[in-house]
Amino acid sequence: MSGPALRQLNAHRSIHEAAYGQVKDMTDVLKRLYQEGRNEEGKQAEEILIEHWRDHIISHADSEEEGLYQDFKKKYPEMSETIAQLTRDHDLLRKILAQIEADLEKEDKTKDRLAMYDSLLIVNWHHSRDEERYLLGE
Repeated sequence: MSGPALRQLNAHRSIHEAAYGQVKDMTDVLKRLYQEGRNEEGKQAEEILIEHWRDHIISHADSEEEGLYQDFKKKYPEMSETIAQLTRDHDLLRKILAQIEADLEKEDKTKDRLAMYDSLLIVNWHHSRDEERYLLGE
C-alpha cells in the first residue's frame, strides 16, 4: 500500500512539481558551469544531480510502482496497459540516468550527457502529467 499523498491529486502534483523544479534548476546550473569552462565544478554538479535524480525522482517512481500502481492494477484491471506505459516511462528515466553515469568519466561525452539531462526532464514532465490525468483524475 502506498502513502496517502500519492493518492491525492494536489499532494501528488506538489511532489512532482517540487522534484521537477529542483532537477530543472540543477540542470540549468550544470549547463552554465560547463559553458563557463568550469569543468571540475561541472563534474561535481553532475554527481550531485545524478544523486538527486536517484534519491528523489527514481525513489518516487519505485514507490509508485510498489504501491500505487499495484493497487490500481488490482482495483482496475482495465488500467493494466496504462500502468505498463507509466512503468515504461520510469524505465526510460532509469536507462537514461544509467547511460549518463556510464559516460560520466568521458570528457568527450559532456555534450551528450547534457542532452540526456534534457531528455530526463522531458520524459519526467510528460510522465507526471499523464500520471496525474490517468490515475488521479486531473
